Parts: sequence; structure tokens; C-alpha cells
Amino acid sequence: MKYKILEHKADIKIKIFGKTLEELFKNAALAMAQILKRDPKLRIHPNASKEKMKIKSLGREILLVDFLNEILARSQINKCLYRVSSFKIQDSSIEAELISYPVESFDEDIKAATYHDLKISQKDGRFEVVILFDI
Repeated sequence: MKYKILEHKADIKIKIFGKTLEELFKNAALAMAQILKRDPKLRIHPNASKEKMKIKSLGREILLVDFLNEILARSQINKCLYRVSSFKIQDSSIEAELISYPVESFDEDIKAATYHDLKISQKDGRFEVVILFDI
């Protein structure tokens, strides 16, 4: 299981899982894309392009939120969904390559990934985090 949607009154709350920190970040980006567009198949479009991203933050929780919010901003500006094709996390920085998937519209309007009760933890040999998306 990569993620599961949790109950929340006003926003969208998701629990993300990953065997590694990299997989956790990748699954968080996938979950956000699948909320934005409820089509579970991200099809490579003939006009798909690759983009690079570099982010530095103060810690891994902040890095995760900054990473998601950067992808979200690019999605809204370019009307695309993004899939992480490769990336590298070092301390409090990330370098990623994203593949874009143009869409006509989004099914959900996410305003931002938030820092609310954000804590990356390790349980039973895997990483997990709960992310609250402001809608």
C-alpha cells in the first residue's frame, strides 16, 4: 500500500508509506496527483516533457511539504500532472526529474500541502507520514 485517505471534515488527509525516504516522497507526489485528477493511470502524452527541480529546506518534513507545494504550483501553472521519474535526497535538499502529463482540468482544487501535525516516522521497517492538504 502506497497511501490511504483518512477521514477529515474540511480538507484531505492522507497517510503515506514508503520502504525508503525516497519512496515516501515519491508516493506522496503520486497521491497528490491522484487527488488532483482521479484517473489512476498517468498516461504518457506525446507532448509530455521532463523538468528538473532542486529544493533546499530546513529539514526533511519541511522538504516534503516544499517538494509537494512546488509540484502543485507547477501543476496549476502548466495544467499538468507530474510523476517523479528520478530523484535524490541529501539531508535537507532534493534534486528531482519530473515527467509532465497535460490535463484539461483537475477534479480537486488543492490549495497547499500543510505542516499541520507533520512528522515523518519509521515503523516496522518503513517510513510513514500523514499529510493534510488544504482544499
